[in-house]
Amino acid sequence: MPKILALDPVTRVEGHLAIDTRVDGGRVVDARVAGRMFRGFEQLLVGRHPVDAARITQRICGICHEVHGIAACLALEKLYGIEPPQNALILRELILGLHLVTDHLFHFYQLSLPDYLDFGSLAQYRGNDPRVPRLAGLMRDSAGTFSSAVPADALDDIGLTVEMALAYAEVLAVRKEAGSGLASLGGKVPFCHAILPGGVTTGITSDRLMNYAGALERTAEFVQRCYLPQAIALAEHFPGYFQMGRSHGNFYANGGFSQLGRSLFQPGVRRRGERLPVRFEGIAEDVAASFLEADGTPRPDKPGSYSWVRAMLYDGVPMEVGPLARMALNPDQGFLKLLRRFGEEAPRSSVMARILARAYEAQKLCAYLQELLPSYRLDRPSIAPPDFKAVPTGEGLGMSLAARGALNHQVTAEKGKVTGYRLQVPSAWNFGPTVRGQRGTVETALIGAPVEEGAAAKGLVVGRIVRSFDPCLACAIH
Repeated sequence: MPKILALDPVTRVEGHLAIDTRVDGGRVVDARVAGRMFRGFEQLLVGRHPVDAARITQRICGICHEVHGIAACLALEKLYGIEPPQNALILRELILGLHLVTDHLFHFYQLSLPDYLDFGSLAQYRGNDPRVPRLAGLMRDSAGTFSSAVPADALDDIGLTVEMALAYAEVLAVRKEAGSGLASLGGKVPFCHAILPGGVTTGITSDRLMNYAGALERTAEFVQRCYLPQAIALAEHFPGYFQMGRSHGNFYANGGFSQLGRSLFQPGVRRRGERLPVRFEGIAEDVAASFLEADGTPRPDKPGSYSWVRAMLYDGVPMEVGPLARMALNPDQGFLKLLRRFGEEAPRSSVMARILARAYEAQKLCAYLQELLPSYRLDRPSIAPPDFKAVPTGEGLGMSLAARGALNHQVTAEKGKVTGYRLQVPSAWNFGPTVRGQRGTVETALIGAPVEEGAAAKGLVVGRIVRSFDPCLACAIH
């Protein structure tokens, strides 16, 4: 007889997420993914000065903030007809790229690793590193945070567990230093106030550039020494997860990072194995299963609805977005070689492919940013400021990217006031509900997941699949 497994709330994610699954024969046979909270930034922006969007949209999320500021500015520049100077484009890529890397680090160490490690096993360490017993004590005394749900199949290599636990602690300092580097260019972190349509307002000096360079170097070193090798080691110990968490196989990615005369990522769509160009008009938002009317009006009692997240479709079908989608649409020999170590010939949707794609992308971004940094020119402007007294009428579209995938902002204004704002965010693509008889991306990925009995195992695989997409429901529910 089918059973119901509900995870509500799902922990170690951004925002309020609930997963309801129907289990039969020890496997998930149906799933519903729901965003449980609504804040409505799209409605909040209506009637405001368009440039307000550059500041306000960064407050959508406490993790992926600068990405919204940049996407908003791209849209506003189209509305105002502004062409940013080259320095501005360079600064934005430096900010965006390092932010994406720190986001990937946070996902792997703080959000995902507790699904795979038994931190309590640090007590078995018999070596001479004084950091380990101190860390073991901190984790033991953390009110159950690291001991309340030890994975039943936790990594059984004590040495590797110790290495990963030390990196778990070290990455906090790495992200702090990276934040200082980002603030050097963007004015502050989080919520870089210097990001405005037309460019970046920070008075960039050689000292600021040097601080950023030091932070980038420290981050790149950690990615090379710990993050990528440990992501590979995790995949080696959990190879079965290349067969779990598979979605429909459709991918969508926006392009980005093109200031070195080439694009690190080209935009594209992969549907049933065929690569297609991105057409914004091919994107549709379906609210049939969402607590929203077609015009975005909230309706929490709407019949047949179960989520505040809208279903995102491209030419009528759901898409997976994120670093794996970027790798699938921009495959390079390094990533393909990495996948072949695990018997994978091409980027395919799975838990471990997503984890490896993030780590590989972090390394790829660090190398790009280190090459880009010397191209900034201190003697040239970094902003072409908008006319704040202008009263534009029209539309602006910004197609950008975030750590979790493709990110689009669209602003419509009349006589200098916002009349409409659309946020098409990565987690709406991945965590949308079932519509038109088609399951959402994560809902599809959950089908077939094993669900074992026992407190330590129940829902473990479901949680690993969900977290492999790095959910950000704070962004998805608008």
